Amino acid sequence: MVNDHQMTTQPKLSVVVIAFNNELYIEEALQSLQEQSYKDFEVVVVNDFSSDRTGELIDRFVEGKPNFKAIHLPENSGGCSTPRNTGIANSTGEYLMFLDGDDWYTVTACEKMVEAIERTDSDFVAGQVIRTNNYEIWYHKQLYSTERINLNIREFMGMLFDSLSVNKIYKRSFLDAHHLRFPEGIHYEDIVFTGKAYFLAESFSIIPEPVYYWRVVENSDVKSITNRRFEFENFENRIVAHRYFDQFLRESGAMLYQKEKNNKFLRHDLKLYTNDYLLFDEEYKDKFHALIYDYLHETMDEYAFLNLAEKDRILYYLLYIGDRAGFDDYIAYINGVATAANRIYAIGSQYYFKASKGVRNHEKFLKLQQPEIAYRISDIQLDEERFSFHAMVNVNSIDSDEIISFWVLRNRQTGATLVSEKSDEGTITFHVKNMAEGNYYLSLVVNHMGNLHRVLVKKSEIADLPNIEVRKGDLSKSIYINQKNSFSIRVQPVKGVDQVKWKLKQRRTAQSAKKSGNTESAFQKWAKRWIPRLPVRSNWVLFESHMGKQYSDSPKYLYEELLESGRKYKYIWSFQDPEAVELPGPAVKVKRNSLKHLYYLNRAKFWVDNQGLAHLADKKEEQVYIQTWHGTPLKRMGYDQKKLPSNEELARLKKQTDAWDYLVSPNRYTSKVLKRGFRYGGEILETGYPRNDLLISRPPEIKEKARMQLGIPSGKKVILFAPTFRDWDPNSFQRVLDDVQYLSKEVGDNTVLVLRLHYLLSDKISQFELPPNIVDASNYQDIQELYLLSDMLITDYSSVMFDYALLKRPILLYCYDLDEYVTRRGMYFEFAEKAPGPVCETIEELIEYINQPEKLAGYEDSLERFVEEFGSLEDGKASAKVIETVFGRK
Repeated sequence: MVNDHQMTTQPKLSVVVIAFNNELYIEEALQSLQEQSYKDFEVVVVNDFSSDRTGELIDRFVEGKPNFKAIHLPENSGGCSTPRNTGIANSTGEYLMFLDGDDWYTVTACEKMVEAIERTDSDFVAGQVIRTNNYEIWYHKQLYSTERINLNIREFMGMLFDSLSVNKIYKRSFLDAHHLRFPEGIHYEDIVFTGKAYFLAESFSIIPEPVYYWRVVENSDVKSITNRRFEFENFENRIVAHRYFDQFLRESGAMLYQKEKNNKFLRHDLKLYTNDYLLFDEEYKDKFHALIYDYLHETMDEYAFLNLAEKDRILYYLLYIGDRAGFDDYIAYINGVATAANRIYAIGSQYYFKASKGVRNHEKFLKLQQPEIAYRISDIQLDEERFSFHAMVNVNSIDSDEIISFWVLRNRQTGATLVSEKSDEGTITFHVKNMAEGNYYLSLVVNHMGNLHRVLVKKSEIADLPNIEVRKGDLSKSIYINQKNSFSIRVQPVKGVDQVKWKLKQRRTAQSAKKSGNTESAFQKWAKRWIPRLPVRSNWVLFESHMGKQYSDSPKYLYEELLESGRKYKYIWSFQDPEAVELPGPAVKVKRNSLKHLYYLNRAKFWVDNQGLAHLADKKEEQVYIQTWHGTPLKRMGYDQKKLPSNEELARLKKQTDAWDYLVSPNRYTSKVLKRGFRYGGEILETGYPRNDLLISRPPEIKEKARMQLGIPSGKKVILFAPTFRDWDPNSFQRVLDDVQYLSKEVGDNTVLVLRLHYLLSDKISQFELPPNIVDASNYQDIQELYLLSDMLITDYSSVMFDYALLKRPILLYCYDLDEYVTRRGMYFEFAEKAPGPVCETIEELIEYINQPEKLAGYEDSLERFVEEFGSLEDGKASAKVIETVFGRK
């Protein structure tokens, strides 16, 4: 039945309104059309056989309005397609827009849309949608951030995410030319209609203007089609719509864009159902898995998931391989629900989710950034001496026996750190009596298999947060929550005037840190241009060791040999912190990379270094560079590395090696390796390392000096622990800390463990209180002196083994990750075959050799062969040989 109120002239725009049981909202929808600022339009309202008062309200509204007409269908069509197609057939406008009976337009919607389509001459134009539940669809801002004119979908595939038809204006001629109508007999018809429109249009445009209000009634008794996701038929209908769209892409020769269409399906459509999965019943879940398995295999392979966000990638991969148990557990896992099986595991520092089905090469699809860590804090107490609370920590889907957790308070201003104690009842306690001023932020640290995970404590995870302030003397301690809701203990002066001073001091510290990166002054720029022009002084010698970090290694021993020889030279040493180092003799100390350092680099005839100086100044032709290097190479270096360094790194390496005049080598093996790995063609001095002269002469006063300096009682057995730094593993420190604490309990009472760690590890371990039988000697200047002090060495892949072997004392190789290390770094020889001692894969095996040293007798021949191959040139005279060759006889 058609209402007789019709316009006498053809309008520019036709708006098709469809309605079914919308008695609460249909009048508001039609009123939004009546109030439009644009007037040259007709409205065709199609009532899809409503069973409520919708039809009556429509007739009453259109009465007396010549540009409105009503069509009442004789039976319900069951969807949106038939009423919309009916509206198209009964309209006459040059342009078409669509409105659902429970939504409404902005007052200028029609005006803006008509203006845009006429200005751009596009086949259709899209405008913004506003949802009434304030839920912002993630892709809307990206698509509608700016006006985009005369696009083609092939150049802007992101538009596929907007599959709505109601926020667009279409040329009728475009729809008619392609016989484009809504597919009848299915739901989610917009997926097909809008998808076809994108690929059929020569061009479309986007205006960043709100035009359409989409009413979302989440708690209504009768839900709209899009809100019926708890009915399996709803999911089935969506898949049917996508199959129609897939068929269109195949038949129209647009299969090249199936990947982009699949991306939209995964990131939007399928996500709607996986988000609600926990709420579905078992029958629904069974049908869901069967249908999605079939559909995913129709249109994509597993690589469609590889670049998705982590949660989506894992979810969809598990659906793809048909792993229902794994999928159910992962859904539980990301929702903080206990899993049926423990599925999170680590290989090194990389985490994975364990599938139920073994599929070849599937780990790249199941990678996790880190495990999910949940915690809850309650019963917070704070007094002058103690800070305590009750804590519950849960790391989902990992065996609790593999987890060790502790808590840390860290002063943001000073870096000072306090570590918690834990009682059996789950109460965490800190001793806070001597806290300095500053904000101490609380973190949970979880150690899993040597991987360290830090979580900053937030207010949201604290039950009954108390307001506590404790005053003692001039300072107060109080509970403090910052603007990011992070929990801390604030220690500040009690007096108001002192608080102001403290806050000003904090601000100045922060500002000075920012200013530290300021550009050079005019004088500095001038000096850097002027200094290189100065002449070279023939009797000046510049020394550096480990980029200025230490007074150590072969440069130290060459310097001391030169001093002893009585030669008339001026000596200069560069250090990162000159004041922290005491030097024998008359050497000048300069700060590395300062103007003074640059001055001496340009004027000293001789450079003696064990790492790299040439990038700091251009070496002049008359200057002589003695490169002592810093160890016998085990892992591959330079051009020999498994992963070739970048062009920039190789250029820097070439600049260094081109500057070397002499390369000091401890053995023929090292000469061969460094010559090839560094592409070095200069002179090699096979003299042995000057630093190893000490290990041949073994002066007893040096051993006693080291013992006294480290505070180790006479008669104690000393074990030196010097592991390599794993530069690929940011949590390797935690493994070292755990191992050290475990070793401290297992070695005998008469044994002291001396640590010598990479500076990145030593900085961290210095923040922890170590057991009394552990001594951190990481900052001890000269490791050669520690060799003399120690009775045994524990290392892994470090070059320290080549030097220490000269002492003929036991060496234990603790190599828990040998295969991974070889895979990542590569080695020049079969390590296990030539090792100077037992290769231990577990700490238990290591302790067995420590506590039963008689078992080491079987490795004496291995140690002898090792020294013969790598230490045969070491005779205690390397320093003298180098000096005689380079500086000449006295």
